[in-house]
Amino acid sequence: MKKQKLSVALSILLFSGAMASTVAAYGQEADTDPPSRHTEAVPSSPPNTEADAPVSNQAKAKGFIEDSHLNVLARSFTEHDEFKGAGKKDAWVLGAQAVFESGYTRGLIGLGADVSLFGAFKLNGGEGATNRVHVGTDGGGSNQLAWAYPGVWDVKARASNTVLKYGQQLFDNPFLVPHDNRALPPTFRGFSLVSDEVKNLTLKAGTVDGVLARGMTTVSGLKTEYGGKPISQFTYFGGDWTRGDDTAVTLYGSVANNVWQQYYLSATQSIGDAKAVRWTGSLNYYYTGAIGDKRQGPINNNAYSLAFAGTHGAHTLQFAFQQILGDQMFDYVHETGGDYLSNSLDVDYNQPREKSVSLSYSLNMKDYGVPGLKITMWTAYGWGADGSAMANSGTANAGSYMVNGQPLHGSHYEFGIIPGYTVPDGKFKNTSIKFYYMHHHGSEFYPDGTSNVYRLMVNMPFNVF
Repeated sequence: MKKQKLSVALSILLFSGAMASTVAAYGQEADTDPPSRHTEAVPSSPPNTEADAPVSNQAKAKGFIEDSHLNVLARSFTEHDEFKGAGKKDAWVLGAQAVFESGYTRGLIGLGADVSLFGAFKLNGGEGATNRVHVGTDGGGSNQLAWAYPGVWDVKARASNTVLKYGQQLFDNPFLVPHDNRALPPTFRGFSLVSDEVKNLTLKAGTVDGVLARGMTTVSGLKTEYGGKPISQFTYFGGDWTRGDDTAVTLYGSVANNVWQQYYLSATQSIGDAKAVRWTGSLNYYYTGAIGDKRQGPINNNAYSLAFAGTHGAHTLQFAFQQILGDQMFDYVHETGGDYLSNSLDVDYNQPREKSVSLSYSLNMKDYGVPGLKITMWTAYGWGADGSAMANSGTANAGSYMVNGQPLHGSHYEFGIIPGYTVPDGKFKNTSIKFYYMHHHGSEFYPDGTSNVYRLMVNMPFNVF
């Protein structure tokens, strides 16, 4: 069940839980560092007036071709994993994403389309490398040298500041944000609706029924990450509200047909000036309840995390506490980074009744004369997991809560470091290189075992037109 998803996890860790965009344009690895924030006090917002309303993007439309763009992202993905008792895995894959995004036709309702070509070339890896390379018919890594497919395609319509799309897409919401930690990201098939008609408020809704998973070239069905249960349709709705750079609130709901309904709340508040000390507190909370056929059992689960961070100049230090209040593990949709709890790190600390703490530190070397160089370090410890209620329930899912012949329990810990450099300007502006080292130690009866992960990610974005 081990998951390395630091693109999402560290953005949450260092943004102190605020709901942020975790995926850059069409698959570029998400920035893992906190965004800049204004230091002045933000007055209370007056009631929204016509003058305050966002200017209509559709009114500024120039045309299908005139507003079109072609962007290319080249990526080198290298990983070496060592699993205690389960051997090693190596992979080196070169990936490329070429995405054409049209503009919108003029008029009250604008129409457009997007299309892409995703491709990869394997330099190392094969059987046993699973989705680090191309996935074979048996579900493991295959010996295929290269592969290509249309990773993104959609038709779209825009009225004012509201966009409706149907097709294979990269979603940006807390349930379907892509788990982008391989040479190519996963994309999901379905409808999406994004509306920015109200100042400081973004509303989102959508429904999906399939996924182009990492390492695969054909669409497959959705399923849950840990339970592995099929989801015929996944639907979500909600929104994000901000006030200046100090306050952010996110509220979403979702339905995974015949598995669960899930609600997510995030609230973040910052005060102070980073030249002295800027304090940030955040809450992330989920409720998950079984519905319909209850394919993953009688889920009734609350999960939350609380984080408190201080920033002084180039330095940010954060402490977080997380707890699972239920007899079932906290779960989400496979191929997503859909766990925004603060201690979703190398592993998720998401087992029944589990408590965990984490401590992280980040250093922005811009303040020391090296713009673009940033370093993140963290450690975490989890304890109190207890899978006995489900292991002894006699249900079809009881086996998921057994480890080495006993109900899951025990403690575990991890630590890691990510030094990264992003070119700040010039011909290769926004090219980034990041090295990840993550060590996790699991006890005998905890599901996540002992491992070492070494990963190098190099991203080179190009704007063709």
